[in-house]
Amino acid sequence: MRGWARRRFLKASGLAVAGLLMPLSSLAQETNAKPNFLFVAVDDLNHYSSFLAEEEGNFLSIIYPDAKVRKQVAKRLTPNMQRLAEQSTVFTRAYCPSPLCGPSRTALMTGVPTHLSGYYGHDVHFRRSESLKDVVTLPQFLKANGYFTAGLGKIYHLERVDEERGDFPDTKYSWNEWVEADVGIGGPGLEKSFSKYSPKYDRLLFGPSNLEAEETHDFRNAKFASELLMKGTATMVDLRGKERTVSLPEDKPFFLAAGLFVPHLPWHPPAEFFERFPLDEMELGEETIQWVRDDVKDLPDAGKVFLDHFFEQIIQHGNGIDGPGGGLEAWKASIQGYLATTAFADYCLGQLINAVEEHPEADNTVVVLWSDHGWNLGDKARYRKQALWDSANHCVLMIRDPQVKASAKGARSNRLASLQDLYPTLVKRAGLEVPSHVHGYDLAETIAGETFEGEQMALQTHKEGNHAIRTPEYRYIRYEDGSEELYFWEVDPFEYVNRAGMLDAESKKALDDMRGKMDEVLEMGAGDYGR
Repeated sequence: MRGWARRRFLKASGLAVAGLLMPLSSLAQETNAKPNFLFVAVDDLNHYSSFLAEEEGNFLSIIYPDAKVRKQVAKRLTPNMQRLAEQSTVFTRAYCPSPLCGPSRTALMTGVPTHLSGYYGHDVHFRRSESLKDVVTLPQFLKANGYFTAGLGKIYHLERVDEERGDFPDTKYSWNEWVEADVGIGGPGLEKSFSKYSPKYDRLLFGPSNLEAEETHDFRNAKFASELLMKGTATMVDLRGKERTVSLPEDKPFFLAAGLFVPHLPWHPPAEFFERFPLDEMELGEETIQWVRDDVKDLPDAGKVFLDHFFEQIIQHGNGIDGPGGGLEAWKASIQGYLATTAFADYCLGQLINAVEEHPEADNTVVVLWSDHGWNLGDKARYRKQALWDSANHCVLMIRDPQVKASAKGARSNRLASLQDLYPTLVKRAGLEVPSHVHGYDLAETIAGETFEGEQMALQTHKEGNHAIRTPEYRYIRYEDGSEELYFWEVDPFEYVNRAGMLDAESKKALDDMRGKMDEVLEMGAGDYGR
């Protein structure tokens, strides 16, 4: 194992990249050491996990109402992420900027919220949009200020350069080394089998594959990143057939990014992961189906636009196979597919978490694990993300900072946090001043165990003019046509009763307050975060 010298700050006088270099913060001047960063993204990972299973509004409590059963299921689901959570600050109320991969990741990596950039989809690379063509991304900024930046997998929207649509990994600007590698559950010799309940349309596919976990793309990518972390050098054949060797320099701190594609559809992990979640443990009933259908009756027409057809198709598909009651079994089977794929993602992450614990600079490496948004799995009568209700926006976020005692011992915070906060948090942790275009709060005081005294609001945007804000008490949604939804989170964590339009005094006052907060947060500039 090669030795590693303690990372030191480059002197400010030695930095000479115009427009990108920033003065050192007071923290940097005191510690005189730049941390390394391991930056791990997981796609479509919602808050079904061992460390969030008992949080209010988690649909696992509907699927598994028996607390003892739920605890055992959660234990099987994400044991490796649980291990990292016990060494990190877990943000139990973390939210994405936008419930779609490209816009959410772009907002995080550029520091510019979706409603300001206007980057609402991901058909083309963000640098082809007028608002973001010259933006300085998080890894680009760190690279200009003395960091070695490297990565592979899904960090921006795609893992590879697309000649027609653009440089999705942003190789030209963000990275010293980027490895184009295939992602997901695929691999050489892949054969998929399908559950009889898998409808076989539009990627809503599930059933075990024949591959060993270690043969899959995501496992191999995580292995590459873990070897790079442990040994300082790693080699793999990229998706273009070229052998790539990446080495971490000894004279620079690093920002190493590793992105998993799973549990994104389709759900085809090895059979062993399906076996962890037998259908007979799930206690869904016909009354649950009716509960879900009743839940969406009070939505405005603009909200109903974001309902998809997959929930009803799953139910009808199952009934068509088994007759009455088959819809329930089909729903359970689809949930099993998602849980199995989440467990597979956790298995891939396990080797990275091993490397975090064992590598030579563990005491100077900050680890960030995040998912790009949440996911509906039948709740709100829908599947997928791409909506403004809680489950589609509630994501995973934990930060392991070994220099902070509270974090290193497994702290939990119910402060509302956003992925939008990661750019300023990491830049400040690196001892640099946050660039003037970057939105978001520095989460340092929360990681240190201190109470956040500011007003807590997390904004989500999906397509132009559609926004939601989450506060500790409420979720408020306002659509482009002006229609609204309001949920009282403390008494209605599944957002069952839309209080917008109700005439009681409590609802009217809350609605008026949340309208003002929405206007306030949409008008915030980069300088309004009190950093």
